[in-house]
Amino acid sequence: MNIRRIITSRPLIALLTILLLSACGEFYEFNTSEPVTAGQMRLPRRVVSLVVGDHYAIPVDFTPAELSNNAVFWLSEDEAIATFENDTLVALSEGLTRAVAFTTIDRLRDTCWVNVMPEMYMAPSNYPYDMVIYASVDVHGTRLTQDNAQPYIIAAFVGDELRGIGQMKRRAGIDYMEMRVWSPFTGGDEVRLRCYYRGEARAELFPDVFIFDGEMHGELTHLYPLVLGDDAEEYVPDVEPVDDNPIIELPDTTVVEIYD
Repeated sequence: MNIRRIITSRPLIALLTILLLSACGEFYEFNTSEPVTAGQMRLPRRVVSLVVGDHYAIPVDFTPAELSNNAVFWLSEDEAIATFENDTLVALSEGLTRAVAFTTIDRLRDTCWVNVMPEMYMAPSNYPYDMVIYASVDVHGTRLTQDNAQPYIIAAFVGDELRGIGQMKRRAGIDYMEMRVWSPFTGGDEVRLRCYYRGEARAELFPDVFIFDGEMHGELTHLYPLVLGDDAEEYVPDVEPVDDNPIIELPDTTVVEIYD
């Protein structure tokens, strides 16, 4: 039997104890009060970045390794931003929440931040001014082309506001990215480009900083070089440090979906 997802209703202050009667007539106790082993469960990603609509299975590390036979259960602090379908995190709306992982046998737990970015498929509308970047794109030694760029989304941001989406194109045998950046102003915005890795739930910042000027940067014969190297800075929103031993506030009425 495999119990995957917990759905709750009323708040309970303090740590969680839940007694469940399964379809097989056995009792299961969910108790996250105090760890009972010297082991540790850790989420190696302290921040998980997703785009609305994407899915991600958050990795879990156990020390010692033999504790990995623990069943891991997941909760989201804000189900409107992100939720879990079985063991997979699903990004629903832009915002910041925390994912909570816990085990029932050894009473281990950990949390990480979940940063959900806006859908990055369409350029913003209602902005009258634009500038264009024609670029070659190199991501950790891989030159992006129309054929291999599917796992990546490259987008332009002013602060945390989406201002443009890169499109890979090919002309005269040359692969390049066209990035059209939109603005409500004729100039002055500081534009940063992010590379979002689909399937890996992370984003990195290109080192280049553009000041919006309404002009064209690069051209087909002299493409602007955008390069992400091994020293690339990961994009991480401003978040408070994650409590590694959190108090989990959960409802005291629980429905459990059970899959045999």
